[in-house]
Amino acid sequence: MLDSFGRKINYVRVSVTDRCDLRCDYCMPLDNKNFIKKKEILTIQNLITISKGLIYLGIKKFRITGGEPLIRKGIRDYIEFLNTQKNKKNLEEILLTTNGTQLSNYAEFLFKNNVKRINVSLDSLDSNKFSLITNGGLLTNVLKGIKKASDLGIKIKINTVLLKDVNDDEIIDMVKWCSSNNFKLSFIEVMPIGDTLKKRKDQYLSVEFAKKIINQNFGLIKSNHKTSGPSKYFECKDVKLIVGFISPISNHFCSTCNRLRVTSNGKVFPCLGDNGSKDLVPYLKAGQEIQLRKILSNVIFNKPEKHYFDINKKSYIKERFMNTTGG
Repeated sequence: MLDSFGRKINYVRVSVTDRCDLRCDYCMPLDNKNFIKKKEILTIQNLITISKGLIYLGIKKFRITGGEPLIRKGIRDYIEFLNTQKNKKNLEEILLTTNGTQLSNYAEFLFKNNVKRINVSLDSLDSNKFSLITNGGLLTNVLKGIKKASDLGIKIKINTVLLKDVNDDEIIDMVKWCSSNNFKLSFIEVMPIGDTLKKRKDQYLSVEFAKKIINQNFGLIKSNHKTSGPSKYFECKDVKLIVGFISPISNHFCSTCNRLRVTSNGKVFPCLGDNGSKDLVPYLKAGQEIQLRKILSNVIFNKPEKHYFDINKKSYIKERFMNTTGG
């Protein structure tokens, strides 16, 4: 389906939970007071109902996100539903974004259910630094899960958020590690979503910083590689690696955005960087399928032209954090 600006909207990111077993400080506060109330979290059947409506309107690619999606109770049932839809040719691809902590337990299940590409959020290869960024996470657990998924044949892309004076000295190491493991890699600028104790402008590092370092050390040429996401891809000439750069601040990609986001309490956001949303919960009862489709169709058509992120100003998105809307 096309929106009012002629963009083809065929991709949805479904946040199945806003809970996470890590606490990355650029994502949400350590003591987060804004978790969705458990009674407001969509049931798996609710998620399926919304998904059916989106599939009817032409959404072909589903990315399951969180929070951390693999800690969501009933997640296997939802993934199995999506796999059934893919086997019926109603979907083209089922994708997952994860922090990797639960991958060891879920890798085989994911592979059997046609989740053949996953993004793993990983901001450091140093165990002490990883623990600092995530407020106590164990890097060894994540690396073990990544290896198991990769060994099964799941394609891995590492997503690294650039953090000034934190992991900017690991760019070369991350490139080498991803190259040696045949992973793809994307560097991402920190986004001003939700008010946290740390100022985003103090954390912010442009992808141009990473691009310059990689080009100086390995050489970069533009790549024809494309995915449904916002990364602009390059090839490293001196190492076997596809590397992407996601620049919502320095060079936004709104004109080619093809995505919707659904939160775990049933709100659909046509734009990550816009406060506008529609509550789908009133339209999830039996017999309301046509009304739900109309609501979703209207949201798609009226998708905003662009966001207005400014890293030097206080966020206009204050109480919604990345763990709510989904990475």
